[in-house]
Amino acid sequence: MIQRIQTVYLLASAILISVFYFLPFASFVVEHDMSMYHLSIKGLVPDTLGAKPLFRVIPLIIIISIVILTSIATIALFKRRMLQIRLSITNIILLLGLQGLMFYYISVSKHQLGAHSTFSVIFIFPLISAIFIYLAIRRIAKDEALVRSMDRLR
Repeated sequence: MIQRIQTVYLLASAILISVFYFLPFASFVVEHDMSMYHLSIKGLVPDTLGAKPLFRVIPLIIIISIVILTSIATIALFKRRMLQIRLSITNIILLLGLQGLMFYYISVSKHQLGAHSTFSVIFIFPLISAIFIYLAIRRIAKDEALVRSMDRLR
C-alpha cells in the first residue's frame, strides 16, 4: 500500500490541505485605522489577542474535512482501484470548489472591511493538491491496466 507512488501523492494531498487548520490563507489591512485581520479556518479574526471572529467559515471547515477524509479513505481502498479513481475525481471537484469558496470569502471580507487583501502561499494549496490527485489517478489507472492485462494472459 505505502510503496505505491499514488499513495504518496494522495498522502501529500491530505497533508497540504491539513495545513489549512493551522495557517491563515489571507490577510487584510484596513488603511484608515491600520488594523489587520486574518482569514483562516476560524473565520475572519482581528489581529488582536483573544479577539472573536467577525464571521465563521463553516462551509470551508466541512469541505476541508471531507477532502482530507476522502484522501485517506482513497489510500485505504487500495484493492478497489475503480472506486479509488471515482473518489479521486470527487476529491478534485471538491478541491476546485474549495478554491472558489475561499476566493468568495476573501472577496466578501475585502468588501466588508474596505481593506487591501494579501493572499498567503497556502491559498494555492488546493490547486497543487488537485494536481497531486490527478497524478495519483493516472498511476491508479496504470495499475488497473496492468492487472487487467495479467488477467488476459491466464
